[in-house]
Amino acid sequence: MKSLCYHDRRKRLLLVVLSLSLLNSFWIINFYISILSISSSQDVYVKPLTRLIYNLSFLNDTQDFRLLVNLSNFSFVMNNKRCDSISELFMVVFVHSAPKHYHNRQTIRQTWGQETNLVNDPFRVVFLIGKAQDQSVQLALEEENHIHRDIIQGNFIDSYRNLTYKYVMGLKWVTYFCRHVKYVFKTDDDIFVNIFQLVKYLKDSFGTTPTGGLVVCYLIKKPFVKRSQRSKWHVSFTEYPWKYYPPYCSGWAVLMSPDVIFSLYIQSSRVPYFWVDDVHVSGTLVKKLGVSHVDLTDTMTINRADIARWLGSNVSNLPPFFGHPDVDRETIYALWTKTLLYYNIIETHW
Repeated sequence: MKSLCYHDRRKRLLLVVLSLSLLNSFWIINFYISILSISSSQDVYVKPLTRLIYNLSFLNDTQDFRLLVNLSNFSFVMNNKRCDSISELFMVVFVHSAPKHYHNRQTIRQTWGQETNLVNDPFRVVFLIGKAQDQSVQLALEEENHIHRDIIQGNFIDSYRNLTYKYVMGLKWVTYFCRHVKYVFKTDDDIFVNIFQLVKYLKDSFGTTPTGGLVVCYLIKKPFVKRSQRSKWHVSFTEYPWKYYPPYCSGWAVLMSPDVIFSLYIQSSRVPYFWVDDVHVSGTLVKKLGVSHVDLTDTMTINRADIARWLGSNVSNLPPFFGHPDVDRETIYALWTKTLLYYNIIETHW
């Protein structure tokens, strides 16, 4: 009798294990099918090196303006056409920000993001934001935008799970409102950028006008998918069944040519939504385009000790290309002040 009970329990256990295995296999197969079916039936592949940049015949523009990835009711709550006033625009910078990060945005406006910094290579800065859930914060944003006219806000809620919407909104905005720009730079609102060195690097490496197919960044080459429930970047097997992500760019500094921006935007509505924005856009979608990343890891790698060491060094030492991610505002001001001294530029706006 005991032997029969033991065998029954063992059979039930084996059935449970088998069922879970089949379910997991179903999830993975279903995930593959969703991507492959979309790729084969709907995909419009736009070659990164094509001369037909911003060929809007790829878009149903009577409907596309209301679409964002899988959202059918998208709209710009705030929109500023910052690129219209200049025909020869060298670079546009779109900065991922959050509704309550006013001081971060103001720090950028007063330091490296001042558009008067570059006279011969004009650039524009816009801040990408989702909708604030707090009405008082939303009203403050509207007042801030009334003063600075540099906020691009979508009608989706600003949250971690909506970061991909924010990223693709930036691609959409450039596609519709800044097509003539030569370089696009994506960053976050807690980053220091040596804007002078950035422009010099672009000109020296890729020319005044890039040939196309350009994605330059701090490349993460073989990243594990974070499965820990304690991580804010936790991803379930249902959301992403593989062990590794494709190589992708750390989101605090990504340089792209405008043809890549347009191609990524085209693809964004043809691949299932995935909320980890850097992985999805600069990993999955870039891979789909067949574009190779240019890895700036050696140039970009810097930490707090490096920053402190440079701030304490002789002013004749070359400023860092970037600050480390999540740098505080006081450090950004200190970096900018000493950078101006290095380039012998007198700041008149403070």
